[in-house]
Amino acid sequence: MNPARAGRPHSDPTLLPVTAPRTPWRTRPPAQHADDSLADVLGSLDLAPTGRGPAGGQAGRIFHRLRLRAQEETTAQIAGTYPFVAEHGLTADGAYIGRDRFTRGAFRFDPFELYRAGVLPNPNVAIFGTIGSGKSSLIKTMVLRLLAFGVRFINPADTKGEMAPLARAVGATLVQLGPGMGKALNPLYAPARPAHVGEHTYIELMEQQRLLLLNALGATASGRPLTAREETGIEQALAQLTRQSDNVAADRMRQPNLAEFSELLLNPTAEVAAAIPVPLSILAEDCLDLALRFRAMIKGALKGVFDGESVEIDWDRPGVVIDISRIRSSDAGVALTMTCGQALVDQILTFTDDQWVRVLDECWRQIRYPHIVRRISEGQKLARGDDVTSGSATMIALHRISDLMGAAPEVRELALGLLADCSTRIIYNQADDQVPITRSTLNLTDVEAELLPRLPQATALWKVAQRSFVVDHTVLRDGYEWDLIQTDSRMGSRKYPAAHEPRDDVNDAVDAEFRKSGAAVDVPGDGETEGAA
Repeated sequence: MNPARAGRPHSDPTLLPVTAPRTPWRTRPPAQHADDSLADVLGSLDLAPTGRGPAGGQAGRIFHRLRLRAQEETTAQIAGTYPFVAEHGLTADGAYIGRDRFTRGAFRFDPFELYRAGVLPNPNVAIFGTIGSGKSSLIKTMVLRLLAFGVRFINPADTKGEMAPLARAVGATLVQLGPGMGKALNPLYAPARPAHVGEHTYIELMEQQRLLLLNALGATASGRPLTAREETGIEQALAQLTRQSDNVAADRMRQPNLAEFSELLLNPTAEVAAAIPVPLSILAEDCLDLALRFRAMIKGALKGVFDGESVEIDWDRPGVVIDISRIRSSDAGVALTMTCGQALVDQILTFTDDQWVRVLDECWRQIRYPHIVRRISEGQKLARGDDVTSGSATMIALHRISDLMGAAPEVRELALGLLADCSTRIIYNQADDQVPITRSTLNLTDVEAELLPRLPQATALWKVAQRSFVVDHTVLRDGYEWDLIQTDSRMGSRKYPAAHEPRDDVNDAVDAEFRKSGAAVDVPGDGETEGAA
């Protein structure tokens, strides 16, 4: 109806009169007359008297306050202008990761800082992504940038050898194991006693860690739990080799090699048998199978890994990387080496005061062995540290959630417990058939689940506690990090695309998905580069 005719009578009684326009919530200044005083004129102009405005040197600089009309829209229109479509972003301090696609701001991450701020209940991280999606590059970028915040890193089992260049670049300790390398990872390695650790405490801790390691190695090599007699034989053989069971003062425990240990199990001495009420012949028979398992570790397919000159670990360096990519004899051999690497992690966390990130890339290999999973789980639960262990964050990387679900029945519950103890979950591109199980396991929303198959390389969904972010991993083109994150061995020397290179087909697909969810997005502009793995 024409508003000009709203007040006129109309012959149609069904038509209702048009109401008057709504009164604005903010009143307008009254009309001024020519005979008003100067004060009234100034009041109508809403002049700010001296002293109003910002405090300090800028006081009184504001001359006039704007009187803007309130925004008035219909409910259909306000749905498109509502300001809180996305949250304000993760504002905690930390290493720069990339750009938040929703807020277009910088995304920073430091698990220890977020834990101290009360955002995370634990600093552990789980990363999932298909081959080539970018998870390995993200891991290396995070450990490299967290060095600036005093956080060191250790990779106890680098199965692909991808972190070796990074370790050399930052001056970390690099241990390369395998045939012909000339260095061995001695399971009975003992670090020098730190000045802040008492002699009695040092000896007890070393004995405990060595017993746990040897029992785990024996069980992994045998494929079954050890018997009580076998565990007793390990305990007595270790006590005789170290000769420090009576807590003799020492700055460093004796370091026998695995060959000495297996020989003593094969031929137990009368001194070993005298410590327990078991005849010598019976003790030798009970430990025969276990002793042969240990002997195979130094004489069989793993020759050169556990025998030879023991590698010395310098814990004062930025990190430690144990490269086991040359060990390809068997999965069991890789598992035994991983078990020794986990024991080394325990020593580092026990005898140092620094914060460490423990990197477990290609973790699907490790979750097949109960003893290794238990060691990882214990490390996660001790992430906060105590009066003995320093703080640490465990970072596990898998291709998909089904890697955890597909573990053996006796290990599946432990493997899923690893995920439960990770407050930060990072999900890269997932295949369509993996979306349902990923959604249910990680409790994703419909929009989050629909994005997973369409996420481009180097873009991931971050679940930080109960908050969600979509982040583009950013690395400067031809910068210091660029060559260190290149891990796409499938494509040889192929370089990953920079943001200024043509990627319209990929970005358009992702933008369409975000717009479908009602969020405004943008792709990185010139001068930024997305790293991928």
